[in-house]
Amino acid sequence: MDIHERRIIGALLLLLGFSFLAISIYNGQLETLMKMLSSILQA
Repeated sequence: MDIHERRIIGALLLLLGFSFLAISIYNGQLETLMKMLSSILQA
């Protein structure tokens, strides 16, 4: 796999993550996300 292809795939995954974060903030699911992150980091 070429370095340019890896960069494009990485950028698309990053954009997908930001999109899901924006959707969760819009739907009010940020509190649930923060609880999940805190439980993962405590383990």
